[in-house]
Amino acid sequence: MKLAYVAPFGLAPKNTTCRRAMPMARAMVARGYDVRVVVPPYDDPASYGRCWVDDGVEIEILGRPGVAGVPLVGTALTQLALARGAVEAIDRWQPDVVHIFKPKAVSGLVQALLFRRRDRPAIVLDTDDWEGKAGWSANEPYSWCQKELFERQEQWGLGGCDARTAASAELARRPGSEPVVRIVNGYDAQTYARWQTVKSEGSPSSAQHALLYTRFYDYPVEGWVQLVLGVLKSIPDLRLSVVGAGPRSPIERIQREVAMHGVSDRLCVHGWKAFDDLPALFAGSDIALMPMTDSLANRSKCSVRYVDLMVAGVPIVASPVGETGTYVRDRATGYLAEDPSVESLVAAASRGLADPVRSEVAERACSYAKSELSWKRLTEPLDDLYDAVRNV
Repeated sequence: MKLAYVAPFGLAPKNTTCRRAMPMARAMVARGYDVRVVVPPYDDPASYGRCWVDDGVEIEILGRPGVAGVPLVGTALTQLALARGAVEAIDRWQPDVVHIFKPKAVSGLVQALLFRRRDRPAIVLDTDDWEGKAGWSANEPYSWCQKELFERQEQWGLGGCDARTAASAELARRPGSEPVVRIVNGYDAQTYARWQTVKSEGSPSSAQHALLYTRFYDYPVEGWVQLVLGVLKSIPDLRLSVVGAGPRSPIERIQREVAMHGVSDRLCVHGWKAFDDLPALFAGSDIALMPMTDSLANRSKCSVRYVDLMVAGVPIVASPVGETGTYVRDRATGYLAEDPSVESLVAAASRGLADPVRSEVAERACSYAKSELSWKRLTEPLDDLYDAVRNV
């Protein structure tokens, strides 16, 4: 069977293409499918026009549209041109099934152009976020027009397909085309091939070490401040490293607050780091904090950061929201707070740091990620789903 995967954006810097679409494609190739991934790299312009084969997956990066860079309307025209280019690439490939990743922007336009055809391949839509104004649009500095467009694209896209895949139970419950299969984000050996094996044996000194690995979307600013102060003040001698960055980063506010409370010497801010540099930063961490408020956006998403930490051997302390329970099972593969509050997460962190079998928890988490959360295993339902839609 021939499959065309339509990525929502480039392979970098965002995660959906490189950490969801590509591992899924590699898993399907390993099972005998012919897969081509069509990529509109408007956020990664250096890659325009490249084509290569990655572990059996044919990757076609669309060429740079001539309208790119036109003042005022260049962005919109570029998206339209890339959508048309993607449809032309699909027509040349003549796939049995087209799997669209995200129902907005370029990939959403591709879905609309294909679905309205009388003679078309089967269309499967993948969602890994709640994209509209109640979800991801609230996290980004989109214009009013963009938010309205994405809202309408998402609402139409959920029904404008023959079947759906969803990264979370929250997304799978949304009204739309059936059948729908929940496929969470998982472990892909190739993604971690350049990582050195890192096994956290705990901090080398008597001080314990906690890690925050985040893009700062999961908590409000005040929550981040309370969390950092809470763990540093309630757990004596704890050192906290922060890895990550984002447009909503409250780091400057956090640094001012910890300085006022006299604990700034126990906070280390690394900012954004390249993926291959993460194991060295994770090494020696006794726990990693993964806080999350109970919001629609948080319940809908499925963060690959859980897998990163599990593979690196860092026990996760997490809020019990959304798909967290898929990865973190209390004292089995991590430590779950009783509720999403800061106080509960700080208490769970204290419990995790005091656990005499914490290293065993980390080992079980790594093993669980590589076996139960392997993309080979997670994509098994796609065999029946693709057969079902192709035969409609």
